[in-house]
Amino acid sequence: MPPNPERRTQILDAAIDILCDDGVGGLTHRQVDTRAALPAGTTSNYFRTRQALLEATAARTVDLHWQRVEALQKAIGPLTRDALKSLMIRMLEPDEQFRRWTLARFELFMESTRRPELQPFINDLQAAAVKSATLIFEAADFTPTPQRMDELSRLLNGFVFSNLTIAPEPGTQDAAGLVDRLLSAFLES
Repeated sequence: MPPNPERRTQILDAAIDILCDDGVGGLTHRQVDTRAALPAGTTSNYFRTRQALLEATAARTVDLHWQRVEALQKAIGPLTRDALKSLMIRMLEPDEQFRRWTLARFELFMESTRRPELQPFINDLQAAAVKSATLIFEAADFTPTPQRMDELSRLLNGFVFSNLTIAPEPGTQDAAGLVDRLLSAFLES
C-alpha cells in the first residue's frame, strides 16, 4: 500500500505536539500513534526509526514556517516598509498555534546539540528562516546582505526563545519599538 500523504502529515503534526508538550524524551512511535489516534504501529510503518521520525518532524516544521509566513503576508497585504514592520511585530507576538510550532522547533534545536545527525535539518530550518526573511525584506525594498539577515534571524530567535521560556509581564514589551530599532540597526546603517 503506498504511503498516504494526509496520514504522514497527521503523524508529523502529532509529533510536533508531543515535542511541544513533552519534549524530545516523550517522542516515541507509540506516543505518536496514541496522540494521532492511529492504530499501534502506524508511525513505525511510515518512519522506521526514531531518527527518521525526528528528521521528518524537523522538515515539517520548515513547511509550517513557510505556511505561516505566507499567511501573514496575505493578512498584511503588499509589502511596504510599514507592512514589513507590522509583519515582524505579528511574528514577535505569536498566536497559540505558532507558539507551539516554535516550541517544537526550539526543542529540535536543543536536541541537535546532542545528536549531530540532526544538524543538517537544523541548518535547513535556519536557512528557511533566513531565506523567507530575505524575500520579505526585499519585497519591502530593503537590500539586506545574507550576513545581516542571518544575524537578524538569530537575534529574533533569541528574543522569541526568551519570551517563550521567560514570559514577560503583559504590557511590558514594546514590540513595535524593538522592530524599529532592529530595522534601523540592521538595515539602515
